[in-house]
Amino acid sequence: MSYRYQSDVRLDTADARRPQLVVAVPLDQTDIVRDALARLASSAAPGTSAQEVILNALRTAAEQAYFWTPRWQEKERAADLAIAEGHVQTFGNVDDMIEFLDQQ
Repeated sequence: MSYRYQSDVRLDTADARRPQLVVAVPLDQTDIVRDALARLASSAAPGTSAQEVILNALRTAAEQAYFWTPRWQEKERAADLAIAEGHVQTFGNVDDMIEFLDQQ
């Protein structure tokens, strides 16, 4: 038996001894969810419930969803290419950066 809470989350109680929370995660976000779960599990305080760990991981994934949009990923690739090609400028302090930008 399954009880649906939302279209992407359900409680599977087919095995009454081992109910499972089933969460659908967009394919492009599985790695971030997996990484967040690992970080949270390793840093969770003793006595922290699995539910708290999972909810925090899902919140983290949702907060960072913008990063995985095609538009953002395109800009990440462009930035990586610019860095690889040496099209970067570094500054010793903010004032030097602002002066450089004012001259552009």
